[in-house]
Amino acid sequence: MPLARLRWLILGLLFLSTVINYIDRQALSVLVPTLREQLQLSSQDYGTITTAFLLAYTFAQIPIGMWIDKVGTRLGFSVSIVGWSIAAVLHALVVGPVSLIVARAALGVTEAGNWPAGTKAVAGWFPQKQRALAMAVFDGGSAVGAVLAPPLVALLALQFGWRASFVVTGLLGFIWLVGWLWIYHAPQQHPWLNGPDRATVIAEVGAAPPRPPVFGAALRRIVGERQLWGLMATRLLATPVWWFYVFWLPDYLGKGRGFSLKEIGFYGWIPYLTVDLGKMLGGAASDRLLARGCSATFARKSMMALGALAMLSGIAVVNAPNAAAAIAWVCVATFGFGMWSANILALHADVFPAETMGTAMGATLMAASFSGAGFTYLVGRVVDQLGYAPVFWAVGLLPVAACGALVFWIGRVERIRDA
Repeated sequence: MPLARLRWLILGLLFLSTVINYIDRQALSVLVPTLREQLQLSSQDYGTITTAFLLAYTFAQIPIGMWIDKVGTRLGFSVSIVGWSIAAVLHALVVGPVSLIVARAALGVTEAGNWPAGTKAVAGWFPQKQRALAMAVFDGGSAVGAVLAPPLVALLALQFGWRASFVVTGLLGFIWLVGWLWIYHAPQQHPWLNGPDRATVIAEVGAAPPRPPVFGAALRRIVGERQLWGLMATRLLATPVWWFYVFWLPDYLGKGRGFSLKEIGFYGWIPYLTVDLGKMLGGAASDRLLARGCSATFARKSMMALGALAMLSGIAVVNAPNAAAAIAWVCVATFGFGMWSANILALHADVFPAETMGTAMGATLMAASFSGAGFTYLVGRVVDQLGYAPVFWAVGLLPVAACGALVFWIGRVERIRDA
């Protein structure tokens, strides 16, 4: 098989894994109205359940990333998706808040493997000049999954019952696994590559390094590097923007703009589509700048700065004259986050050696999800007291602060020194 086709076939699998990840993640939120009645869930119960997922997801990032660096991408991804698929299916067996908390925490731990393994796969197969677009495609599955989950889960629940909907969506991961094991191998061992294509990949991405001999060796390698801490700070400041629009946008449209449930369902998916458009455009533009001879520093950071400027439009939502204008400004903001997201992921592949990629991604994801959990908790308190205006100011200004960390802490984009 030609090298270009094989690369995009692998990238298609990574995209689908992220789609499945978000479908399994969002299934509960779609079914909450039903589960409130069926399992006698209170609002406090649901808040605890959501927190359990976020905390489990947060604190699993570094150990899961280190483990993937130790065992390799093919096995690490396989075990991760089997784990989260089983956890998703187990949601069908819950009988009350406690069992749902356990199932949700299990899903959080196992879903933590998707981004470290996927980023590691992209870094191992795509040259630097194609990585931002490749990362955008891989990460773009999150928005597609968020768009697909409501109609898919609702249809399954209406036709077969809510327990069956958890089972069917959970089984998607096992179908994906068949394709993954058939198609994915490291370039050095891939049976579908001929000699010249194999040499091309190795020349573009480097020979596969030996796996860390000891669990945690990759973390010890990078923990003192300023780029790691700079990326953690950058993601900690910027990622709450995404979590806000994921968790709170429907509530804002209902409470702040008077949307009915039908109107939320009809219009509320549009900002998630613009996230993906931003990822594709931001990733492609960054890669094109690299191909034309620009430095990685300029190519990545210029696209991220434009994304941060676009995210400032969140402030304009506050005084939007009508609901259509409010959604339009939100779409500009989510488009900007897409540009930002594609390039922050590409930065990991630019900076960290392949043998540390899982650990590095796990560390920065931990910072991102930790701040997201804290921010979403605070939003509930602020909205009750002051409304949504201060929150939209915050999600508009946080990316500007993240740009400061990007420029002054990460500095020049270059590979960290050899061990």
